[in-house]
Order: sequence, then structure tokens, then C-alpha cells
Amino acid sequence: MASTSKVSKPNIRKKFAVPPVKVACLDCRASRTRCDGKQQCSNCIIRGKTCVYAQSRRGGPRVRKRAPSPETDDAGKRNRGRKVKTGNARSIQPPAPAIPELSICKSLLRFVVDFFSLPTSLLEPGAYLKQTAMSFDESELMFDSVFGDNHDTHDSGYGTSDVERSVEPEETIGPVRVYKSDEDILNAYYVHIHQYFPILPPPNTDKVFDSPEVGFRDANDAIFGSHLAPDFEPSTPLSFAISATLALIPHPSDPNSSSPESTLLRREQSQAFAQSAIESIEIETELIDSSIRPGDALSNGPAVVTRQRFHQKAPVENESILALLMLSTYEYAQRGNIAKMKSRAGVAVAKAMDLGLHAKGHEKGEDAEANRRACLRPLTILLYDPRFTTSGPTFASDGEAWSVFLQAQQVIVMATQFVIDLDTILKMKSDPSELWERMLELESLIEPLATRADSWNLSSLQSTTIDAAELGVTHSLRGIARIKLNSARIKVHRYCAFSDVPVFTKKHCDLAAIPQEPSKDETFTPICPCSSTYHSTIQGILEPSSKIQSRSTFSQSTSNGDYTTSGNSAVANCGILPFSSHFSAKVCLRAAFNIARSFQSLPFPPSPATGSSPPSHLEQLDNSHKSPELASQPPRMVPVFACCAMQSSYAMVMLAYKSHAMALVNSASGPAAHKGDCRTSTSMSGEKPVKKLIERLEEGLDMILEALRNYCVAYEALHGMRDQIEVAARGVGSMGF
Repeated sequence: MASTSKVSKPNIRKKFAVPPVKVACLDCRASRTRCDGKQQCSNCIIRGKTCVYAQSRRGGPRVRKRAPSPETDDAGKRNRGRKVKTGNARSIQPPAPAIPELSICKSLLRFVVDFFSLPTSLLEPGAYLKQTAMSFDESELMFDSVFGDNHDTHDSGYGTSDVERSVEPEETIGPVRVYKSDEDILNAYYVHIHQYFPILPPPNTDKVFDSPEVGFRDANDAIFGSHLAPDFEPSTPLSFAISATLALIPHPSDPNSSSPESTLLRREQSQAFAQSAIESIEIETELIDSSIRPGDALSNGPAVVTRQRFHQKAPVENESILALLMLSTYEYAQRGNIAKMKSRAGVAVAKAMDLGLHAKGHEKGEDAEANRRACLRPLTILLYDPRFTTSGPTFASDGEAWSVFLQAQQVIVMATQFVIDLDTILKMKSDPSELWERMLELESLIEPLATRADSWNLSSLQSTTIDAAELGVTHSLRGIARIKLNSARIKVHRYCAFSDVPVFTKKHCDLAAIPQEPSKDETFTPICPCSSTYHSTIQGILEPSSKIQSRSTFSQSTSNGDYTTSGNSAVANCGILPFSSHFSAKVCLRAAFNIARSFQSLPFPPSPATGSSPPSHLEQLDNSHKSPELASQPPRMVPVFACCAMQSSYAMVMLAYKSHAMALVNSASGPAAHKGDCRTSTSMSGEKPVKKLIERLEEGLDMILEALRNYCVAYEALHGMRDQIEVAARGVGSMGF
């Protein structure tokens, strides 16, 4: 006789030792603590709160497909679709009758009656979610007996039952970065984010470590979890928002982090955290009276959050502001949603002003520095608002870093407005005399600031103490300020140097895209003498010489008007602005190279392989270009100034085309006509200056591309910028001599 042995149940992993309740009270939801689901839960009793329940808006538990067994699958195929006649009606025949089936149907009837006799009050804990005495397998059997086994049943996805059942395997495609505690999330913020976006006070120590884990998730879960702490999830809006940015960084053990599969997993993880951050902010601002006594809600003040701080020196009420600021950068760099970026930042500004953070003056106290840093981003948005009296943040390693950064932000805002007004005047054909004076004022303001910024290095900074904890922060602030100052200078001189001729196929920042179809309008905007050379050279292939001559004559007549030229101008001015194309193009050349070198000088986060720290000083601008091994470097984060890379690239591409066009014109005129001309003569090294200049411009474009490729390791929205510059750089590289 064959011996029978007891079949052992598989070791099913349970996420919770105690099953979570179906509905948590509002106070436990707001504080993100585990609720026991009782009429008066233990947490509310301890806190002395009124325990109130409301229906959840999450849409119920996740569903998961169950794999049918071969036996039930064969039986279902045999019985499915069998029809019988009952009078004149035709119906689907149920499975073959069995003796126990009558009692099962009676049990199902009693279950339905008992279910609909439950209390219907939404304020009762676990309404409509109470567990019955029957097991899950019995209910499935009854359901299949009534409706037939269609092999597409779903369970709730909760691993809390001791009943043996099939469990979906864990998903193991691509390692995703996760953390096991809020403390680890905070440390990762200081490693990867703080030096580029210092919205929190400095760390307590200058040595913080990143401790990412390889996340896991069940097949239908939205968020990956930690193996060491499977019950953990971020507990505050700020920890959720920071996690959304950290999730974009590939895990160090991912061998193919750029693959579409890994990128998609990081995108889904990040977006899930971002949505949880918004939901967490809404929960913390929810008033209990709004659900049970709306008439009293207007008489009460805002909701008071009583949970612990995410950061010991940052007030709890500031965390939603900081979370929105983090999400604002996420919407820009990862999702490319400018509207949401502005919306998140706008709400953060409104919240900061509601708390009075903008009017703290020279506040002193334990939370003073945290309040100043909460206003860091709002202050750069409302630069000239007289209501902002709060002093800026302090950095022990460099007392001037914040002031020069804020000054650069003010300058680039003024330059951007100048570009907008110039475009409006050109379209409306209005009087440009006001722009003439404004350009002179802007140049006199930006030129000394940019010159000073280009000479920055650590030895020239007059700091009495060196705070290693935020040394990378001050380096980044000065590097970003230098990028913005030079970008502002390109904005001011761009039209005069290049007539804003588009070179990219898509619109970025304030740079127009190449039109899909050439315009049939025969009216031309006044262009500069050097720019007309480039246009004539290209158009000469397609148009008769008479038409080219008419355009050149038109350009010459506009450039020889009644406008006065600047003392710095070497040639006639560009018509409506005071500087010549030659002078403005030279300004753009210098500024574009400074931007490229500044991007390269920004510090990297510590490498997970070597544990190296950020560079101890800013690179001097006269150093030779050295391409770092960016493949082994973790990505720099929070590139809210990435549009400056487009300004630099535009200037370098246009300078390459102008130089190439000048060389073509000079070669067509013959060597005798330009004897002794430095533009066509051979230098001592045996290279023509035009060829050498274009090679330097190619190097500058490569530096910009290397910086953008590093950002693109984490941020997907910047891929468009990178691709546009790559196409333009290939065009520059294909120029022949």
C-alpha cells in the first residue's frame, strides 16, 4: 500500500506580520502610522484625538491574475459553452451537478443576505470590508459553481492568509534603487542632491554615505521595496519627493542602466513616489471637520501636523514647501512638463508666504537657517518683490556664494526679458530706440560680473573657515552663477551677432526652431554685415546672383543708417542695436566657452566605486580641456539651468557656420584678394586660423554634450536637448576645408 505523506505548504513571504486594516482613520492617515481599525484606535487614544473614519479614494486593492491548474483548466474547457433548452429559453449549462452543490448554493445565499444586512455607515471602521467566517477558497468555489470557471479570477493581492495558494513570483528585471529608512533617504539626499539644491540645513557630519539597496516588488506592485525592511515606505511628503528624484539614479549594480527596461522601471518608481508625495501633502492639509462637520471647518485654523520631523533642524510645516520645490525640478528635468513645474513652484511660494517665511528678516534661532533655505527657491522666483525681507542662507565655506548666485539669477531674468521685448518689437515693427539704451545698460552691468566670475577659484575666495560639509554646495553655486552670467551675455548679444537664425529643429528655451517650410514673406529683418555673408554663401547655391545682390544691398542700407556705433565696435552696427556683429560674435564666443568649461567644473557626487569626494576647488578656465570618464561617474542632479547649455551650443554652432562661410568666401575671391589676411593665412603651427577655431568650437560642443549626457543618465526630458546638440555638432564636424 502506498504510503501517504503530508504535503508541505510553500514558504509564502508575508509583507505584514499583522494584516493591515482595510480603512485607517483620518488621523493615522495624516501621520502615516499603522491604524488598528477599532472604533477608537489605540493611536488616537494615546494622542487624545477624535477617531474618525472616511472612505478611501485609492480605488481598492490591487488585483492579480491567478494561474489556473491543468485539472481545472481541462474541466472548464469540457463544460464551458454547453447549452440546454428550458422551454423557449436558452441558457448556459452549469458544470456537471454534484451532491454537495445544493448546500454550497444555500451557503452562498446566506452569505449574500448577511452581506447586505451589514451597517451602511461610512464612519464605521471597515464598513463593507468585514471578514466572514468562511475561507477564501470556499467563496471562490461558490463563485465558480454559480458563474462557471472562466480562468480569469483575481484575488486581492494581499499576502495575509495562511491558506495555501499560488503566489506571483517577485519581479527581478533590472535593479532599482530603494532605501530601508528615512535616515538612509536623508543621507542619500546629502550625497546626490544637496550640493546642487541645498534646501535643507547642512548635515551634522561631513561624512555621509549612500546605502542603496536592490529593490523588489511583486508582479503588480507599483513601488519597489527593501528586502531588509519590506514594511517600510517614506513617511513624509519630503521623503517621498526626495525618493522620486533618487529613484532616477541607476543602481550601481545595474549592468545595463541605459536599457529601455531599466529606464522604464526607474520612471515608474519615480512617478509613483511623486504621486505619493502630492497625496501626502493633501492628507496633511486635510481638516477632519471637513468630513464630519463642514460648518465648523471654516472657523478652524489650518491642520496641525504632529508627526516627527524628517530633518531634525527643519520644521514639519516647511516640509510640504520643500517637497513641492523638489517636485518642481522633477517635472522640468524628468517629465519636461513646464506647466506643472511652474504650478508646483507657485504653490510652494504661496505656502511659504502663508507661513510668513518671506518676512523673517535676520531671524535667529534653531529653525532660522531652515526657514531661510525654504525661501531659497521662492526668492529666485520673486526677485524684486519688496515683501521678501528674509536674509539669504549662510554657507560657512564661502560667505559670498549665495549673493553672487542671486545676482546671476537677477541678471539672467533681465536678459531673458530683453530677448522677449526684442522679439515683440521685431514682430510688431515698433520703435527699437528703447532697446538701444537697454542693451548698453545690460552690457555695462553684465560684463564686469562675468569677467569677475570667469576668474573665480578657491584661492581667491576670502573665507576664514572651510566647512567641508558644504564645500561642494558653494562650488556648485559659483559654477551655476558663472553659467548664468555668461548665458545672459549670449542672450543680450545673440541677435546682433547672428540675427537669431535658427539652427535646431525643435524649440528650446527662447531659441526658435527651424521652420518646416520656408516663409514666402519677402520682408526681411535687418541683419548684420557678417551674417549677410553667411546667408549669401548658402543661398548662392539656390538663388540667382541678382537676388543675392538685392538682399546684400538691403542689409548694407539698413546697417548704414543714422544709428551710432559703440566705441567697442570694429564694424558697422547691426541696425537696431548699438553693437556690431563682429563685437557681439566675439562676446558670444568667449561666453560660450566659459559656459562649457563651467559645466565641466561642476562637482560630481562621490563615486560609489571609489568613494571619492567632490573636487576641492573650481577648475581655472584657462586649463586645457580634459574629458573625464563620465561613464564611471554618477549623474549630477537637479539641472534646472540646463537651458544655458542650449545658449552656449547655439553660439558655438553659429560661430562655426560663420567661420566656414567666411573661409568659403575668401577662397572664392582668390588668394591675391586677401594677401596677408590673418583669416586665410597659415599660422606658425601650419594650421589656418579658421580650421583651428572650428576645431576649438567642436571641443566646446563636446564638453557641453558630455555634461548633458551625464545629466541624461538620470533625467529623460534632457534627452531632447542632447539629441539636438548632437545633430548640430555632427554638422559642424562635417565641414570640409
